[in-house]
Amino acid sequence: MPRTSYFKFIRYDFLSILVVLCTPYLVPCTLYLVLFVPSTSLFAQQINLPLNRQWGLNLERLIQQDSAHKTNFHTNFKPYVENNFFDLATYNHENENLENKTPSGSPPGLFMRKLRWENLVIVNDTSEKFHLTLDPLFNFEFGKDLKSANNQLLYQNTRGILIRGDIGKKFSFESSFYENQATFVNYIDQFNNTYNVIPGQGRWKPFKSDGYDFAMASGYISYSPNRHFNAQFGSGKNFVGDGYRSLLLSDNAFNYPYVRITSSFGRLQYTNLYAVLMNLGAAYGYNTPNYTNPNAEILYQRKAANFQVLSWNVNKRIELGLFQAMIWQATDSMNRQHLNFYYFNPVIYTDMLRYGLNNTNNILLGYTLKVNVTKSSVLYGQYMLDDYSDIAGSVNNRNGYQLGLKMFDLFHIRNLHFQAEYNQVRPYAYTSDNAEQSYTHYNQSLADPLGANFKEFISFLDYRLGDFFVELKFNYAIIGADSSGKNFGSNIFKSDNTAYYGANSTNNQQGQGVKTILMYNDFRVGYLVNPATNLNIIVGILNRVESVASNKNTTDYIYIGIRTSLTNVYYDF
Repeated sequence: MPRTSYFKFIRYDFLSILVVLCTPYLVPCTLYLVLFVPSTSLFAQQINLPLNRQWGLNLERLIQQDSAHKTNFHTNFKPYVENNFFDLATYNHENENLENKTPSGSPPGLFMRKLRWENLVIVNDTSEKFHLTLDPLFNFEFGKDLKSANNQLLYQNTRGILIRGDIGKKFSFESSFYENQATFVNYIDQFNNTYNVIPGQGRWKPFKSDGYDFAMASGYISYSPNRHFNAQFGSGKNFVGDGYRSLLLSDNAFNYPYVRITSSFGRLQYTNLYAVLMNLGAAYGYNTPNYTNPNAEILYQRKAANFQVLSWNVNKRIELGLFQAMIWQATDSMNRQHLNFYYFNPVIYTDMLRYGLNNTNNILLGYTLKVNVTKSSVLYGQYMLDDYSDIAGSVNNRNGYQLGLKMFDLFHIRNLHFQAEYNQVRPYAYTSDNAEQSYTHYNQSLADPLGANFKEFISFLDYRLGDFFVELKFNYAIIGADSSGKNFGSNIFKSDNTAYYGANSTNNQQGQGVKTILMYNDFRVGYLVNPATNLNIIVGILNRVESVASNKNTTDYIYIGIRTSLTNVYYDF
């Protein structure tokens, strides 16, 4: 393999990101413009729909029941681009709120419209060449852990802003920013202090005596020259699959810079995603060459990644997907990135054929399946392959799979939805010989938050009546955890060369290590105030029990909050 560096040295600043991510797209983008712009009709918006499970429930139901779009709409890559299906104004929770009137039957006033249905600020150009909305974002939550000895009042104080806009018929953009101060229950405290990040929300600094101060920004520019093609450049998260978890690529970790190019031609959709990921020192310890000074600022160690997803709607019932990911070799001890030209190769599975699964560059393969059993029920699944051996117990036998079921309007009750999902991942999956090449970003897994060496069952029951909603979630997981100094394959930040039974061992089993049982129950009741930002009021109770041998760590957290919910945050680990 040629070792010529594509760039000898790349600084991690805005200009460098532009150079690294945009350079390889000048030729393909030009070809797309030449081939497609003159001959096709255009849509007005290219905004991404929110990547949030609660917000998307009704949208999934509409997609499932709309047979006219079954062969042209693809669900295995998210976030969805708005012009591919329903736009926000048409969707808007099936216009249920937009039909509301005052008791007199007259249209609602400005205050009621802004509170209940509309964006806070809307700017429309009279020539329809410019459209912009601005909304506040917030999460004001208070609660108590009834099992905590100090009986402390816990809180989250989040304030932010969201700007969305369209320029003409081809360009759209979005930008958001969150500023947070928070205190957490004990098990999240432990995670924060072990990995130096808040789950899915980035690094933190101390706030007062026991709190955390952290911020998160995201945004992108979206360009669609025609209905077949969309290109995005920004910073954010992506998700592959139809489940609650993804064993291939999820929105579990922090935002990352990316370029995403999607081509859609009827039953086929092809997505290329190029990203810049980060290793932080906390996950790996300070005894590596890059982290020699524990008193110094943690070094941001870059690693490039590329992902390809091919989706094929075989018919109105079956959607198949192919997936490939490659984490390229991280920077050296001088923080220099060495990128081969093949990093920009857009053809799925050719990297696997060139480098193989067991390479310095960490390659992951995957397959997705979705079956529309009826208009109200869906079966879905994934298969993940990180490495392969024909010996069942080999340390190199690394795979995982997912099986799931979604049922909408259960028992013919409108807006009563059920979901059940099973995930299983073998020991040492997502790891690499070089620990810094693991399938991770910002000290978190790019896939399931449990890492590897686990079995997990998740179920949801959701019901909505008017603007009121109820959600019941149940998680049960069996984890083969690592113990002090022993790598049983759960911690994906460790090198597989340190496997407990040896780097070439053949007696590894699912669940080996310290048997840990995790049960997580969350029951919440809420009221939807404004669907434009998913502004809602919630009251809930969370019970989490982590059992290791005869020891139990129990959390009983009761909470109340008012929030705008447009992203997923995973605390169920």
